[in-house]
Amino acid sequence: MSNLTGKVALVTGGSQGIGLATVYQLVASGAKVITCGRSSGKWADVLARFPALDGVDFWAVDLTQPSSLKNWFADIRQRYGRLDIAVNNFATGNRGVGSFANLAEDELTTALHAALRAPIACLQEEIALMLTNKSGGVIVNVSSVNGLRATPGAAIYSAAKHGIEGISKSLALEYISQGIRINSVAPGVTLTPSWESRLAAAESPAKMKAEVEALVPLQRFATPEEIANAIVWLCSDASSYVVGHTLVVDGGLSQA
Repeated sequence: MSNLTGKVALVTGGSQGIGLATVYQLVASGAKVITCGRSSGKWADVLARFPALDGVDFWAVDLTQPSSLKNWFADIRQRYGRLDIAVNNFATGNRGVGSFANLAEDELTTALHAALRAPIACLQEEIALMLTNKSGGVIVNVSSVNGLRATPGAAIYSAAKHGIEGISKSLALEYISQGIRINSVAPGVTLTPSWESRLAAAESPAKMKAEVEALVPLQRFATPEEIANAIVWLCSDASSYVVGHTLVVDGGLSQA
């Protein structure tokens, strides 16, 4: 377990899935964690299951709303005055999935804003906060294997994740001289609430799950905890010489 005692860490989308697993591991590593989600009720459910997260500073924020995002970071700046670690973990129900030619303009806009524009806005705020730290900071962006390869039928989601990959590498070189170390993690199929919902809606959940797992050389979904392991490692001094890298955690999917 990494020792992050005394670090102030921010995780977006921390009330479920990969974000929640990351929050849990950062707390276990000694960090003071700030996180957000759209529902205070969902966070109350989290605390009922995981009392160890009682000290997490949770905010109900919709980061796709620019004013809400800016107000949240203004409050963080006022309350903490600094940021040592930031994990940008965004999930959205509207990924712009389907035939590209038939996607409505509002679907395109919503999907791109949630998966690319909002994370970029967070990056601007996080970097500004970290520049106040003489010791800099660490940023990990949660990308996807869909940001590394072609994804027919999900071109907009793929484009957004390619964008996350591009900005991660560019900003990594732009800010490393100022002590800010930036990398990304690219998960493969991970058994998050999003995938659980998709499986539950399928005509045969077991069949769909088996078909997806057959595409993965490791023959199974990742758990959120396995992705969080990679994220927290990149947040720690154990990865101090890793800059502008994409750590792929996909059970071999991108190599198949």
